[in-house]
Amino acid sequence: MALPADTDTSRTIIVRLKIDTHKALRVRVAEEDTSIQKWVEALIEHELEQRPKAGRAAKK
Repeated sequence: MALPADTDTSRTIIVRLKIDTHKALRVRVAEEDTSIQKWVEALIEHELEQRPKAGRAAKK
């Protein structure tokens, strides 16, 4: 069986959520006309861009 084309450039993570949190997330992504995958990926990328790297912050 062939692997998806993006396997070389992406990795899978598993996140466990409370049932109510998952329901609220499904509602949010539906309102934004996106998927949970795209929403979470954008959130992670945004947070990584906004926060300084750990090594730099500790050297002050």
